[in-house]
Amino acid sequence: MWNTRKHTNFLKRLFQSCFTKLLLLIFLFLLGCASLPKPLQEASALRDVSFKAVKENPDKYINLSLLWGGRITNCTNTQDGTVFEVLYLPLDREGYPEERDDSEGRFIVISKNFLDCAVYSKGRLLTVVGKFKGLKEGKIDTMPYSFPLIESQATYLWKKRHREYYWHPSLWFWYGYPPWYFEYGPGWW
Repeated sequence: MWNTRKHTNFLKRLFQSCFTKLLLLIFLFLLGCASLPKPLQEASALRDVSFKAVKENPDKYINLSLLWGGRITNCTNTQDGTVFEVLYLPLDREGYPEERDDSEGRFIVISKNFLDCAVYSKGRLLTVVGKFKGLKEGKIDTMPYSFPLIESQATYLWKKRHREYYWHPSLWFWYGYPPWYFEYGPGWW
């Protein structure tokens, strides 16, 4: 005999169980998607401290670990390690510097390790976790400038990304567009 109440309860429990498992899978997927590169994960740092905030109130951030990144503008090897001048760029969720045509300024990174300037060359993208040590007076060309100084705990040099060209079939050829089109950037299949 068909018992509606039993079947309804069974379907409710099944739905609740599937819904809970689905939420858990979504959470795990999102947690795995936004992770930093391995060397940066080991050092804890404040992620959301902007360059502007540090420049405006440097005493507030002294000896705090920050996660910053940008484009290397200069690299120098010294007796004590390597010194980078970096054009600050905001980071995305994975710690990758967002390539923009503007910047809030430059900062200096001091690494106690020898990092070869032939590899860490001008124009490469770098993300660093390090302690903010204050502002250091210097120059950009002949202009005086106050650089935020970061003492590196971990650095990550991003691989060069090569853009490729792809031919894709057009779904809009019915409306007079060519059946194939040329795209610049990463492929979507």
